[in-house]
Amino acid sequence: MFPVMIAYNTEHEKSSSSLLHNAVRQADCTPYQVNSISESIEVLRQQKPAILIVGATFDGSNVLDMIPIFRHLQKDIKIILLADSASEGFLRQARAAGIFYHALEPRDAEDSQELQLALQCAKEASLKRSQGVWQRLAPVFGAG
Repeated sequence: MFPVMIAYNTEHEKSSSSLLHNAVRQADCTPYQVNSISESIEVLRQQKPAILIVGATFDGSNVLDMIPIFRHLQKDIKIILLADSASEGFLRQARAAGIFYHALEPRDAEDSQELQLALQCAKEASLKRSQGVWQRLAPVFGAG
């Protein structure tokens, strides 16, 4: 399974957290919940998950302040931002900081499906990135 770090505290009931973790599992990924910035930094330094799910705030900090740190620790990480009520300016800044996708917090099957699709795309992009140049070019030249 593909590791996905979740640095996101659901603002709603536990069922939202369960939906989030189930959406990650249904995308054939393994969720790793972290509860603090220091814990997320430690996981990024040691385990190198390729995908990170974050909210607009985490552990009392604005995600826009944390994205450069995450990117410094792991340059190619795919960041999925879950934010329901973010302003247009905030989303613009998040995109400029390098998020991969913005989605709504999963509250029902439709929201979960959107997150699963975003995870699939992030997973494919990470796998493609991890392949060497020759592995990508070999089929073009008839090599296996």
